[in-house]
Amino acid sequence: MRPAAGIFNTVKHHHMQHLNTFLVCLDSTAIDEQLIKYSTMFAEVASCKKVYFVHIAQKNLSVKIKQFFEEKVAEHFTGSCETEVQIHQGSDATQVLEWDGLKGIDMILLGIKSKKESSGVHAAKIINSAKCSVLLVPRTAEIKLEKVILPLDFSGTSLPALEFAQGINAKNGAEVFLHHVYFVPTGYTHTGKTYDEMAEIMKKNKLREYEQFKREHNVDDAKTEVIFELDDDENPSDNICEMAKERNVDLIMVASRGRTKLASMLKHSTAASLINYDRDLACLVVKDKTSNMGFFEALMKL
Repeated sequence: MRPAAGIFNTVKHHHMQHLNTFLVCLDSTAIDEQLIKYSTMFAEVASCKKVYFVHIAQKNLSVKIKQFFEEKVAEHFTGSCETEVQIHQGSDATQVLEWDGLKGIDMILLGIKSKKESSGVHAAKIINSAKCSVLLVPRTAEIKLEKVILPLDFSGTSLPALEFAQGINAKNGAEVFLHHVYFVPTGYTHTGKTYDEMAEIMKKNKLREYEQFKREHNVDDAKTEVIFELDDDENPSDNICEMAKERNVDLIMVASRGRTKLASMLKHSTAASLINYDRDLACLVVKDKTSNMGFFEALMKL
C-alpha cells in the first residue's frame, strides 16, 4: 500500500521515532503465538531496535522454561530487530511494573482475553501505572495495520497519538479516521431549545473547536476523514467501538491524559471502558513518556 501524502504534514513527527524498545508479556497460553506475530508487525512499523519477551512464572524458573519461550519466539517472531527472553518470578503480568529495565521500555504489548477468561484488572493496572504506551492485543486481532481510528478531544493530550498515527500512515499508508463524540448537555431544556436544536448547536461548536485545534497545532487533515458523532448516553466507548467495527478498523488508538490524572480518571476513562466494552479490537493507549516523567527524573536527563 502506498503511503498517503501527509495526513498531518506539519504536526511534529517524533513520536514513532522513540519506539525503540518493546516489552511483550507472554503467559504460556494460546494467545502467545498471536502476540509474538503481532509484535513482529508493530516492531517493523515502528522501526523498533529491541523486543524483550517477558514471562512471569510463579515457581518454575528453570532453564527449560526459558528455552521453551526462546523457541516460541524464534518460530513466530520474524522481525529484524534484536530479541531477548527473560523469565521473572511473580504472581501475574503486573509484576513487569517492578522490573528494573522498565524505564527503558517505550511500549508494553499485552494479550487481552475474553471477559469469560479474564476480568481485565491486570491490563487496567498496567495501563494505569506504566509511563510508556500500552498495546492490548486480542486473540482475534488480524495481523494487519491498514485502518486506524483515533478518538479525538481537541486537547494537546491528543497530539502524541496524532503523531503516532502520522508515523503509521507514513510507514505503511494506513488509513486514519479521527473520531469526535459529542453530546447534548443535561439541563438543555432550560435554554428553551429542543434536543435536536441543541444537538445542532453543539455540533457547530465542536466544528469550531476542531478548526481552532487544527490552527493551534498545524494539523493538515486533507487526506483523512474526520467523523463527528452525536452520543445519546454520554458514554463514548460504545460509540468508538461501534464506529471502529463499522469502518472495519484494525486498531483503536487512545491518547492517555498523562500519569498524574490517569489514576482518578481510569474509572471512567476511554481506555479502561474500552477494555470492558469490547475485547475483539486491538487498542493502543499512547502515552508521551517525556510528559509522564517525574520532575526530578526529567532534571536528571538534562
